[in-house]
Amino acid sequence: MIIRYAAIVAFVAANLFCAKSVAQNAVDMKIKVDNYFNQPIVLGYYFDQKMLVRDTLVTNEMGVAHYQKSEPLPEGVYVIYFPERSYFDIMIGDDQTFELSCDTLPNMVSRVKVSGCTMLEDFIDYQNYLNGRQKEIQALNDQYRALGESQQEARDALKSKYDKIDSEIKARNEEVIAKNKNNFLSVFLTALKDVKMPDFQAETAETLPDSTLQRKRYDYYRAHWDDNYNFADDRLLRTPFFIKKVDDFFEKTLIQVADTVANEAIRVIELARPNKEAFRYFVSHLYNMTNNSKIMGMDAALCKLADRYYLSGEADWADEKFIKDLREQVDGIRYTLIGQIAKDLNMISVTDEWFKLSEVDAPYTLLVFWEPSCGHCKKEIPELKKKVWDKFASKGVKIYAVYCQVERKEWEDFITEHQLEEWMNVYDPYGRSGYRKYYHIKSTPQIFVLDKNKKIIAKRLSVDQIAEMLDYLFAHPEVKL
Repeated sequence: MIIRYAAIVAFVAANLFCAKSVAQNAVDMKIKVDNYFNQPIVLGYYFDQKMLVRDTLVTNEMGVAHYQKSEPLPEGVYVIYFPERSYFDIMIGDDQTFELSCDTLPNMVSRVKVSGCTMLEDFIDYQNYLNGRQKEIQALNDQYRALGESQQEARDALKSKYDKIDSEIKARNEEVIAKNKNNFLSVFLTALKDVKMPDFQAETAETLPDSTLQRKRYDYYRAHWDDNYNFADDRLLRTPFFIKKVDDFFEKTLIQVADTVANEAIRVIELARPNKEAFRYFVSHLYNMTNNSKIMGMDAALCKLADRYYLSGEADWADEKFIKDLREQVDGIRYTLIGQIAKDLNMISVTDEWFKLSEVDAPYTLLVFWEPSCGHCKKEIPELKKKVWDKFASKGVKIYAVYCQVERKEWEDFITEHQLEEWMNVYDPYGRSGYRKYYHIKSTPQIFVLDKNKKIIAKRLSVDQIAEMLDYLFAHPEVKL
């Protein structure tokens, strides 16, 4: 509760500096390091939550490294990194000429001296102010943790002190933003600001239920979480915090429903569109987020982003092989999206009968693709029988099990050994069904849960998860998926 401001302090207190350029926008940076002669200094920069190397500087016999470039550096947060793992950050703005002196000791920022940039002087003053207030906050935290639950009055007193410091820090933050409104420091500090949440409790004479308050707060935050950001400002991409805040919103705050995630991703991408670098970044980053998601059904968001930006040709930076592979992947996924009716299959059984998937009469059908020689199948298929079939067959659950090879003996032997004779064991020796395409079978086992109408309601779950799901569905027949 009382320590929530520490994260902001840590971000802002990252030793950020500006630069002052010559008239032709060249870089002219001098760094003097005490007792550090003829040694390397790495100039890095932040991007996508990583620190990347931009260049390497070397100090001379006087301990001075002079860095000059005819082209300006892209604006953002950079890192001055020493081999001893000590470092501090600098903020590069549109002015890129400055001199600084420092040492390689811990807490370097307190001893850094800079000339040539008024914005930097403002920031160092603000940073030192934050460092001092952080010590006060830490002292309050220590006192608060030492108090017992019965000492509520003392706790309230500490909370009041914290709130006062918090208000003073925010006021100081606004002063620095106003003073630097025409440079990147203002943009950076503005983006660090939290969303101010209305007092929804005060909107009604009656006490709102907790669930209603939570929903109001969620809806408000979702609508305003990015009020302080400009997604078309590529400078924010080159900072240590911005993308993490975006990822936290998408992965921890936003309800993880494919349409919700896809629509919000498209909104962000379109806001970034005016800036080519930002547009490319967010198309790639948010597509990769859906592609790497472990949440069932998120592949619908992947398809939506792929169709809109990659397969439409808008992502002109993507090479032909990537687009070809992506098109194949998306075409395979389309048939098995959650909510789709499963593509019908008509296959030969182990007893040489024909069985159609659509004709299986069951409240829930498990469509299983497997191979006896597959290591995972050797473990999962017997588990499926034990934990799902043996428990739910009496409730009408059926299993349509597709053998994904053509050699009958190993198939028949496995069925006999593990007593799977009651399943609908089928295969496609002539390759006429197209099941590999329609169900995107690249590996086995693959299990799809279908409802009575053969609508796909779950996929790629573990056997334990399937058992838990069926337990819940049978216990709550009113639930409609």
